Amino acid sequence: MLNLLAHRHEFDGLAAAPSSLWPAFEIGDAAALNDFLRNPDPNLKSLLVDFAQSRGNYEARIFDEGVLPVRKKSLHDLFNVLAWRTFPRAKAAINRIHKDAMATELPGKRGRCRDFLTLVDEAGVIVLVQDQKSAERMAAEIRRVRQGDPADYPDEVQRLLAMTGTQLTIFGHALFESLVLRPETLSKVGAFALILPRRGSETADALLAEFLETRSLALHPALFPSLRLDIVFKLFLEERNIHNSPG
Repeated sequence: MLNLLAHRHEFDGLAAAPSSLWPAFEIGDAAALNDFLRNPDPNLKSLLVDFAQSRGNYEARIFDEGVLPVRKKSLHDLFNVLAWRTFPRAKAAINRIHKDAMATELPGKRGRCRDFLTLVDEAGVIVLVQDQKSAERMAAEIRRVRQGDPADYPDEVQRLLAMTGTQLTIFGHALFESLVLRPETLSKVGAFALILPRRGSETADALLAEFLETRSLALHPALFPSLRLDIVFKLFLEERNIHNSPG
């Protein structure tokens, strides 16, 4: 697994290289992961990992106990830990909305809001653009291209996402898992484009957190067009003028 995780520039932008954390997941070293998750911002709560067998509701344990359940040798959970450290505000916002929504759900019945939050959490890509009008145009154009000739889709989407002032940030932790374990399927994997207008020097993390919290009652997959994951990663690398190194 370390060979699969090492020297991958697609991980640039995450709080640490996945290969540096994998040994802790192999042996269940909670102390090492707790040190990594300790947030330097005093306004943000740090989480403690729990390798024990899952008990109780996953989102409730995060919110009520400050505990992040993880599994040994789980690549999915590794990238989730990295997401919590890289995007602490957006991840905490998702958790808070889950907890609030659970209070209104019937036992055993999961609502649409929470279903969509999970899709964002697992497969969201933040696309920052210059302003709100640019965000609306970008969403409309991605949908238009999606409905056009499939042969034209890659070039058209790359043209849109390479526009001046556009910045891609890969948020969903399951997208990285697909990159590592199933790279041959990326052209068939869809990512949700979370298109947000820039605002001063605010980070993608802060902008997504605010968006989710202010729109929590109206979240729906139809709001966000889908993108092919192979194109997302290709543009992510090109944006940084980085090429994969051998091995």
